[in-house]
Amino acid sequence: MSAIHPAEKSASRMARLAGLSYALYTAAGLYITFGPIPSFSRLADQGAETETLGFLFRTGLLAEVLLYTFVIVSAAAMYVLLRSVSQGGALIAAFCRLIEGAMGATFIIFKYAAFAAVMNPELTPAFSGEERVSLMLLLRDVTSSALYFLLIPMAFGGVIFFALFFRSRYIPRWLSGWGMFTYFIVGTLAASIVLYPPLEQHVMLFFLPGALFEWVLASWLIFAGVNTQRLKPVAD
Repeated sequence: MSAIHPAEKSASRMARLAGLSYALYTAAGLYITFGPIPSFSRLADQGAETETLGFLFRTGLLAEVLLYTFVIVSAAAMYVLLRSVSQGGALIAAFCRLIEGAMGATFIIFKYAAFAAVMNPELTPAFSGEERVSLMLLLRDVTSSALYFLLIPMAFGGVIFFALFFRSRYIPRWLSGWGMFTYFIVGTLAASIVLYPPLEQHVMLFFLPGALFEWVLASWLIFAGVNTQRLKPVAD
């Protein structure tokens, strides 16, 4: 038992770290979606509220940085937890989530570039007002539309992670099955929107159950942890 105890303790820590990361990046995602973040159109008005709106927009950028940071932290924790089940599968899943984080960081840079073009006209002195607005709208559309490309590797990695959870029974199989189904739906919807952009306005509500699943999973991992009786030794 003394030889098993350190592995159980490490698995419990990794499970809680993954759960906390899920909770934090889901909270950041909800703030980005429903928080008081102004649109680029409001920023472009250059009214008296520009400074306040600029601050609120920066909070959205910070939330996105936190979101993708904790996506990667959660992926690392889940890799450590699940590598004993299938090191190859856990590595592929973690790498998919790393791709998600890298793409997210790229989109943040594009979004900040659009924000800078709106807030600091002196950065583009050769542009007329209309040209500056066109540049801002282009960068805005790139970041908003490209989000669906990011969701595809995220979904692929999520399905693999929860297939490994289902196989190992570290968490209840109903929760693992819910995770596989959730990420499969997210990936399918994202690919459908990439192929048929007009679908976006009809299927957005189907993304919301994903946030519910992530809250339930986060709560389970933080408070219940994993079934340490089913832990497997890591292969050398």
